[in-house]
Amino acid sequence: SSIAKLTVRALSKADPELDSVYSSNAAYLECADPHAVFPTSIYRMCDGHVHANHDASVIEGVMSTSITTTIKIQTGVLNPTNLTLCKVYKPIGKCVAVVDQFVDEKWGEDLCKYFAHHGVELTKLVYRAMEADKDISTVEEILKDLKMHSVSRNEPVLIVGGGVIADVGGFATALYHRNTAYVMLCTSIVSGIDAGPSPRTCCDGFGYKNLYGAYHPPVLTLTDRTFFNTLKEGWVRHGIAEIVKMAVVKDLSLFELLEKAGSRLITTKFGTTCPEDTEFGEMCDAIIGKAMEGYVKSEYGNLWETHQCRPHAYGHTWSPGYEIPAGMLHGHAVATGMGFGAHLAFREGFITEGESRRIMKLISDLELSLWHPILDDTDVVWASQEKMVQKRGGNLCAPVPKGQIGVCGYINDVSRERLEKTMAEYKTVCQDFPRAGVGIDPHCHDVGLEHPGTTGVCKKKEESAAEVAAQGASAPSGAALSYNEWIEQCQQQRASSHTERLGGGEGGAAKPPVFDENTLFYPVVEAYALSQTTSGSKDVDAVVESTDKEGLFAPCMVGQLEGQFLKMFAKSTKASRVLDVGTFTGYSALSFAEGIAAGGKVVTLESDVKIAGVAKSLFDGSAQKEKIELVVGDAKGAMRKLLEDNEQFDIVFLDADKENYVTYYDLTMEGLLAPGGVILADNSLCSLVYTEGDERRQKLHDFNEHVRKDARVEQVVLTVREGITLIQPLA
Repeated sequence: SSIAKLTVRALSKADPELDSVYSSNAAYLECADPHAVFPTSIYRMCDGHVHANHDASVIEGVMSTSITTTIKIQTGVLNPTNLTLCKVYKPIGKCVAVVDQFVDEKWGEDLCKYFAHHGVELTKLVYRAMEADKDISTVEEILKDLKMHSVSRNEPVLIVGGGVIADVGGFATALYHRNTAYVMLCTSIVSGIDAGPSPRTCCDGFGYKNLYGAYHPPVLTLTDRTFFNTLKEGWVRHGIAEIVKMAVVKDLSLFELLEKAGSRLITTKFGTTCPEDTEFGEMCDAIIGKAMEGYVKSEYGNLWETHQCRPHAYGHTWSPGYEIPAGMLHGHAVATGMGFGAHLAFREGFITEGESRRIMKLISDLELSLWHPILDDTDVVWASQEKMVQKRGGNLCAPVPKGQIGVCGYINDVSRERLEKTMAEYKTVCQDFPRAGVGIDPHCHDVGLEHPGTTGVCKKKEESAAEVAAQGASAPSGAALSYNEWIEQCQQQRASSHTERLGGGEGGAAKPPVFDENTLFYPVVEAYALSQTTSGSKDVDAVVESTDKEGLFAPCMVGQLEGQFLKMFAKSTKASRVLDVGTFTGYSALSFAEGIAAGGKVVTLESDVKIAGVAKSLFDGSAQKEKIELVVGDAKGAMRKLLEDNEQFDIVFLDADKENYVTYYDLTMEGLLAPGGVILADNSLCSLVYTEGDERRQKLHDFNEHVRKDARVEQVVLTVREGITLIQPLA
């Protein structure tokens, strides 16, 4: 290890004759080529020429930078016999790695064993890297950690993970010491052929995709499809879109390989689940290699985007404007843009109708989206185009196939009238494809990820209770004032924002009002509220753990704050029987069970057999086992059976499929609710936060209006979490 760290200068000190030669040469190179003797980094070189007029009142400069990078497609990068990473970090003696949290859970141990085997000190900096984390606060956190671990600008940071960590980690290294090299170990398709080798490092901000960024490519990119084995099929599927784009506009042979491989790329996770099929494995490597070659040829020849003839932006002209509000996975959003672009290219006369349909068929066969309901909102699509024209220096310059598949051309003029007409045609064409063109698992929440709209909206990592308390302690207290003086002197500025307490709101609107946020709560408020709320029991903690372990969508749980509310509501109303419509993994049912007295009963309904199985195992292992009855099947049918059996409940909790809330409510009011009982409808304010155009947004608003117009009841909407409506029949 010590020998590996020796430099030529250090070796020359041992031999006077060699030292003399080295010193003489070094003195010459100080002026002739400073990079050779005093390099900041071995991966970057720059040059410049400056000219001035006779009195130096005008000075002109021309600067250039030479950047070297290497891309390798390998198998078994973390096998100790593979020396690729060892050759980079052994001479340095240490490695600081920025690692995606998900990747660390699956591959962290292998990473540690690799560097331990080669005698290299490894420091892992692990971060959550979902789309919702792709903001400036994550970049700041990485920067702080790099400084804390004294990373030097001549030692490449190792970045390990998918597209998000590639973007934010690469951006952090671009900012750190103004230019710090990094090695990218790609573990996903998106990072493996797109974000990983890309010079465009970035993060989102203020609801805009990639608002901040820098041009800073890795010095070494390693793509190893071994890592794809641990990816969910939905993640693999959306990543393939980045390969399709290169096939359509750069490489017909790649397009044909994709047609041949088809959806088997998804089901086998690029051949990693069938290693015995070496022929298919070689095809997968060829697909990755060809996609990578096409991508970097397009990208590296225009490193700083000094012009907009960028084939690799195919599919990315309109989709950035609707990807976030639709909650779509990036790959599915890009796929809709590619499908529309292919149809537009046909209408432009660039390709035949048959070629356009062939492109659309490939996208559909790979289970990606050709269509999404948000495309019906042409205001959104047009606004996206206007923003893209601004971003591209006044040109639309939309890359599309031209002449034939595998060749790129550009469309620069699309009027609003033409956009709307062509989009309507395109929607009709999409009806001929499976699911009317909608892909499989097109949304972030479909694959267990947070809605990307949480990105960049003044988002910071949730502050700890201690930080919140410290902020409160440092604020002026006004303790020396009487209460009335404090109101008059310290609180008047808040008065104008609290007029809603006086009431006077009117309902009756056909649609819910426009609401530009996708959450009702602020992280600091939420953190403080949780810090002051009784913690959940071991039984409900087990629900959280199992939900995460099973990869189920965690936001479907009520969580600690609402769970404690349900428990205390049941206890304070002395309820003995509760109907829980929508079990999921059992958090709400257990909370109610903990709140009712011994001998009480919680009947909980769940339609999904797999999820019900998870809940049952949790109920069976809990202290509330005897209080909970789990009914598996259609909720409407189960509620009708309960009516036939003359069952009644003190509390009916609605937290199932939102489009059927009105039906569940009406069934409850037919006789399921005991005298003096209360209906609790969860997520009632998601009529504001669900994506515009989502059916469930309107259905929840219809439910809210249905209750408001029901003269038999009175109700109040609480802003707990995503809204809970308390409904009680009039006496």
